[in-house]
Amino acid sequence: MAKGPRRLVLGFLLLPLLCAAILRPNIAPLRLWKLQLSHWSNNLILIGRSGSANTEDVEFTRFLLRRLVRGKARRELSQNGISCISDPESDLCVTTDAVRISTATSSSPATVYLTAGQQLPPGFNSFVLRPYPRKTDSFAMQRTAPVHLVAAHSNSPPCDLTHPFPAILFSIGGFAGNFFHDVNDVLIPLFLTAGHLRSRAQLLVADFEPWWTQKYRRVLFHLSSAADLAVASSPSTPVEPKVHCFPAAVVGLKYHGNLLCNSSDAPGGVSTLNFRRFLHSALGLKKDRAAGAERPVLVLISRRTSRALLNEDGVVALAREVGFEVEVAAPTRMTSVGDFAGVVNGCGVLMGVHGAGLTNMVFLPAGAVVVQVVPWGLDWAAAAYYARPARRMGLRYIEYHTAVEESTLYDKYPKDHPVLVDPWSINRQGYNVSRPIYTDGQNLTLDLARFRETLLQALEMLPRPTRLC
Repeated sequence: MAKGPRRLVLGFLLLPLLCAAILRPNIAPLRLWKLQLSHWSNNLILIGRSGSANTEDVEFTRFLLRRLVRGKARRELSQNGISCISDPESDLCVTTDAVRISTATSSSPATVYLTAGQQLPPGFNSFVLRPYPRKTDSFAMQRTAPVHLVAAHSNSPPCDLTHPFPAILFSIGGFAGNFFHDVNDVLIPLFLTAGHLRSRAQLLVADFEPWWTQKYRRVLFHLSSAADLAVASSPSTPVEPKVHCFPAAVVGLKYHGNLLCNSSDAPGGVSTLNFRRFLHSALGLKKDRAAGAERPVLVLISRRTSRALLNEDGVVALAREVGFEVEVAAPTRMTSVGDFAGVVNGCGVLMGVHGAGLTNMVFLPAGAVVVQVVPWGLDWAAAAYYARPARRMGLRYIEYHTAVEESTLYDKYPKDHPVLVDPWSINRQGYNVSRPIYTDGQNLTLDLARFRETLLQALEMLPRPTRLC
């Protein structure tokens, strides 16, 4: 072999040894960096179970809190230690510095004392907000207790309890208790506000009701590794006067829209699908995707007061004739969130007349079908509250628009009345006018011959059963 090729081969053999010798001094720092990264990641899960936090943990939590605001608001947060933003339906204040929060008493509201030098906007020594995302609805705000934020002064009360995590102060007043509003006004906004903190949050509840927090306990504690909830105020349960101290706080909740997590809005990168996965994980729902079945299960949300199906028995018989196994869910069946979530998660089709019960679609597996029966005059609400959210959740969606003759309104009004011939003219007058008519004032008798086509379409949308050879 010639000398040139020999030297070339020798060079290739020695190159790895030479690189190792050169890079050896940098191996230790590289290992240290990997260990720090591992420590950082582990702390996202473990911090707080020991009840303490180091400087690194505090700084990372502040970084996560800053994701809740953008642009001018984020600069304000960095400069003043606090930023308050006003969205169309919600107000939100974020502080990355220490606060003391006194619980409400009969003579004073829950109060957030800014004790680390945070500066409110010029001219403000205090600020009042109601931490429930329906601020344009006067009735909801009447049922939401105010929270006061007060700039630091010499009379800040001493701490009774010190928490290692930031406070997330939110209300379960407003319309909470209605399942749509429980999910839309509280659980989704709470997920948007606290979900990215990776359980490093202390939930502080205003307008506390023990039955509500017990109903959603599994979901709430999937957002917080704290031992228990803290209570800021309650309309029905005596609250012991306490001063809770926190390293940081969020007062109010982020709100993106009807059953919506907008991935392009703060905190960023959070979609409606992310919320659905979070909820399934919190409730231990196992079925991720709808499976084919010879007779798929259809869960019918049964209504008893308004917008009830007067020929429900005929609808059930028709669905069975078409090829479904049918389970009728009366309102009493839906009182246990965990139990009913399991029922819905195991079905292929969720069907119901427009109303809060359809919110149970959040428990459906991907690829399942939502069938919404749209009463006369409620097309806009059907699209806004359930049609668009269903598609964002990775679900199939179909709707049945009732003819005016299928509504009991047809026999209540003259045949040329605007209620029957021009529903939009009624809706334009506002919810206070339209609600007694279209939302609360009608029941339905479906045309079974016409509705059969909707059921067949729903059946066709489902995955085909797997056939073994």
